[in-house]
Amino acid sequence: MFGVSAMAVQNALVQVSLKGSPATAVVTTNLTRLMMDLGEMLLGHDPIATARARERAKHTWPAIAGFAIGCGLGAACEAAAGLWSLALPTGLALIALFAPPSGRRLSP
Repeated sequence: MFGVSAMAVQNALVQVSLKGSPATAVVTTNLTRLMMDLGEMLLGHDPIATARARERAKHTWPAIAGFAIGCGLGAACEAAAGLWSLALPTGLALIALFAPPSGRRLSP
């Protein structure tokens, strides 16, 4: 937990003091941003900043929930099947790598 706390502090310092600098850890950055936004929503006095924090949190929490669920499922599969649990994600990655493009374009 000390390592997680250290990464969270480091990412918070990057976001607060070095605005516009690139993130150093994506999941840690998302979690840090969510916690900072929750703090702003709970303790903030500026309604505009609180609204912005609420909007960012609305977009950030699904990524964090998905990561946590994926970690739990990965741990359960590894406990049940050992290293064979890597066969499913590896197979899906290979299918995605060699699958032809769908022809659909994503709008920006």
